[in-house]
Amino acid sequence: MDLQERAYTLARHLHDEHILNIDDLEQLKNNTYEEIVLLLRQKLQETYPQTELKRMMKSVHFANGFPDERLKRVAFILTDEIEQYLTFNKFLDHDTSVEFFNNKITSPGFVINPTSLVEVEFESLCISKGQKK
Repeated sequence: MDLQERAYTLARHLHDEHILNIDDLEQLKNNTYEEIVLLLRQKLQETYPQTELKRMMKSVHFANGFPDERLKRVAFILTDEIEQYLTFNKFLDHDTSVEFFNNKITSPGFVINPTSLVEVEFESLCISKGQKK
């Protein structure tokens, strides 16, 4: 699976869990992973405007050493914004998400590189659960 597929999977998951309403979900398949992440951030801002995000310590972020600025930006948005929206609105348990991420990246055979770390971040957000309607 590549980053675009992971981003689309997250968008579909958030839609299916009734966390976000994404009218043009199928159209997202034509977008880049960065465009999907930016759209998800925008939708979360619009859907949960009362959420007050906390500034994170960027000095300890796993993406600091990424040479690809686009990938670094996406990693920061996923962890510093999207994860906070999901956590603060009780769709995701932060500790469970971090544990999932850590277990995945320390599993035998996992190759640590910028792309694989962001892929796991997408996966860790897909464990969020919405309020069933």
